[in-house]
Amino acid sequence: MPSKVKLNLPKAIWTKADTMRLALDTLASIKLRTSKGLDASGGKFKEYSKKKIYISVNKGTGARLKPKGGTLTKTGKTMRFDGGYQEYKHLSRKRGTVPGQTDSAEVDLVLSGALMNNLVILKATKTHFVIGLTKHAKHYGYAVNEQREYLGLSPSEIRLLVVAARQTIADKLGK
Repeated sequence: MPSKVKLNLPKAIWTKADTMRLALDTLASIKLRTSKGLDASGGKFKEYSKKKIYISVNKGTGARLKPKGGTLTKTGKTMRFDGGYQEYKHLSRKRGTVPGQTDSAEVDLVLSGALMNNLVILKATKTHFVIGLTKHAKHYGYAVNEQREYLGLSPSEIRLLVVAARQTIADKLGK
């Protein structure tokens, strides 16, 4: 389910543009937190599976990266990863092998980038905003959220949202 934030702010000075700015900041905060491997409550995401998996080399992977580093099966149609999804992701992204590259957390919900690229502001009005997934990722993105809650706001993100709203109001009243 998308995350909805209702705002109880002074209607005389608060605008839809103010809400949109707050929504954009909140969206950026969620993406940054997720890249650090932290869920909506501020805790670490559950580790990726280490159960052996087979990934198709040519088809059926959707937006996934082409598998690299696993063991090609006899048919040549799939690649085996004895260390499960965790190994597949690690090897396919070539984590830590590019000089000067700063890796995100091990569990950051990014492989191809499709999930985070499709996390957007679905609606913003003068009184509320909704952050969720586009039609391109919602079929699996909300299922991911059930396992590793990334939608929603951590306590520190709520504090930042309140501070940003207060500052916007103070700036408007100070003019």
